[in-house]
Amino acid sequence: GEWGVGKNRDSGSIDSPILELIRELQDGFCNSVRVKLGRLNQLILTAGTERIGFLDDFEFTQSPVKDATPRPYYLISNPDKNGSLSYTQEFRLECETNLSLLLESLRHSQNIYEQIELLRTLKRLRGLDFNTGFGGSQVKVTVEDLLNEVYIRAGTEGASPYWTVVRQAAGLLNKVDISLSDAVTDILVRGKQITVGKAYSEASLIKTPMSHVEIRAKIDEFCREDIRDRVLTQEILIYLSILIKSEPRLLDGLLTLRVGYLILLLTSELAAELGVTQDEAYEQLMRSSPFEVKMRLRSCLAGYEGVNQKLQQLESLHVKQPEQVINWVVLPEVKEEGKGIIPPGNWVRKRQLDGSAGRVPKDFYPKVWLVLKHCKGLVIGDKLERRNRLDSELIISEMTPGEKNFALQVEHLLNKMQAPEYRQVNIEALMELAAIVEENPDLEIEEYIVLDVLIGHAVRLAWLERYPERADRYDEYKAAAWRAFYGTSPIACAGYIIKAFQFLTQVGKATVV
Repeated sequence: GEWGVGKNRDSGSIDSPILELIRELQDGFCNSVRVKLGRLNQLILTAGTERIGFLDDFEFTQSPVKDATPRPYYLISNPDKNGSLSYTQEFRLECETNLSLLLESLRHSQNIYEQIELLRTLKRLRGLDFNTGFGGSQVKVTVEDLLNEVYIRAGTEGASPYWTVVRQAAGLLNKVDISLSDAVTDILVRGKQITVGKAYSEASLIKTPMSHVEIRAKIDEFCREDIRDRVLTQEILIYLSILIKSEPRLLDGLLTLRVGYLILLLTSELAAELGVTQDEAYEQLMRSSPFEVKMRLRSCLAGYEGVNQKLQQLESLHVKQPEQVINWVVLPEVKEEGKGIIPPGNWVRKRQLDGSAGRVPKDFYPKVWLVLKHCKGLVIGDKLERRNRLDSELIISEMTPGEKNFALQVEHLLNKMQAPEYRQVNIEALMELAAIVEENPDLEIEEYIVLDVLIGHAVRLAWLERYPERADRYDEYKAAAWRAFYGTSPIACAGYIIKAFQFLTQVGKATVV
């Protein structure tokens, strides 16, 4: 079995595949195919019959395809060498730009996890159609060909499929499930709407039936930077369509099915269960089989409110000092800038220009290093992408504040952010955190500071301060709240970063047992 037999279908535990199959047969649909159950003596009245007694000596031929050429493989296959890479190894491969080195590493690699990471980097640098030269002068072997090879091997090579590699290869190959359109329509006709991606917005909303190609385009536009997220989003949509038909009560009270948020809840539940960080739990989710994901989704929907609270607890911060002794200071130069005249085109425009130019304030990188001395680490960018994590112990033991390699590592994380104004707000948040730790040299934060979470709460608090009556419907206004936040002055932004930090530490205190 894949997870073993569960105890109780309503207790949030994972049922066995055979019990799930029986439940689907009883509900009348099995993998979206209509099924009718009944006694054999009743069904036989309408069934067709065919006698095949004359086939006693029949045997299938060993190879129904004559003279087929075996599919050529160009990468080394050695299942004994397959093993997950560390996030620092993945980060190094992500940053590598030497084409010859990448191709040489790929040619000699025996680890399918390393092979997919190398191909990911090659696709980003040169595209799917790039000729790797692995077929010599006679045969063109492209990045796409090698990805298809890894995709097939990942599903068949080991004792069980390497699901994280399958998802990554499928994402890099832009694969889309042809039943996706039917799945989305099944959800919509039952009065629900759908959003895909990490943040709610009008553009990410699906309110009318669409083709699988259109749905895939929307997923590509709004999903996380991790390519596997696009494949997992397709899976979740298909599972939601099955659950809404077989157990509609699970989705009662949810008008909008926010797929990105459901992935976040699944991750937080795993993180709490395994006692790991959110990005590590996300990796574990990606290693899970489709059946495991489906059953976790069912469990998550069954205990929706409890999982929401778990997420809040996971994102909280714990400080070792009493809050009343912390000096919450706004960066002096930000105070001065805040007194100035609003720049032409307002603060949004200035942040876009500064973010696009890649500017950072004076002594920015040493200040980020200083922040790392006061916490377990920083996550800069998508919070579920483990390559975005800076581990304090590792960084401080290996690098100095003014070291170029450290500056390049932080810059790489900032440069991955697609929106320049968001990049700039991250820089402002880091500078404000540096001001706080400079003013409070004994301050110790026990967890990783996740900028995605910190800034998200700053945006929410700024919006609700202005529109307190919209607190219970904040998700509907999230896109507008972000637009408004980008238009605030640096001094206001710094103030809300402080309020968000205080909020997260208060949640931390409330969750201590």
